[in-house]
Amino acid sequence: MYKLAYVSVATRTLTSVDLQSILEAAITRNRDSNITGILLFNGTNFMQVLEGPQEEVEKIFEDICADDRHRNVVVIYRERTSVREFEEAPMLLQIVPASHGVAPDGMTVTKDIALFLPTSLARHFRTILESFDTRRD
Repeated sequence: MYKLAYVSVATRTLTSVDLQSILEAAITRNRDSNITGILLFNGTNFMQVLEGPQEEVEKIFEDICADDRHRNVVVIYRERTSVREFEEAPMLLQIVPASHGVAPDGMTVTKDIALFLPTSLARHFRTILESFDTRRD
């Protein structure tokens, strides 16, 4: 089992339809590749966690890096792990509040991301996800 997390900057304003399309494609591909994870979006930046077999995670991440809907992709976390944290979700999407950027119309903003994180998540990794709103372009 392998876990990878990255942050990136959206290259354009994304609508709720755009985000739904991203989520649906991720769920389909991730399910086929035995990948799970979570995608956070704050109106400007993404943070995503992918977990599963290392080769599959890296293959999907390579495709993600080539996606023109974002830029400045920076890996913030990589580790081998024996635990799958998001075991029930091929991909979750959470819109989080931001000091900059605006959530797309029609999307519900999650005020407390901690409610959607697994209780088993390591403290240091939980802190990274909970503090998402620090990257600016």
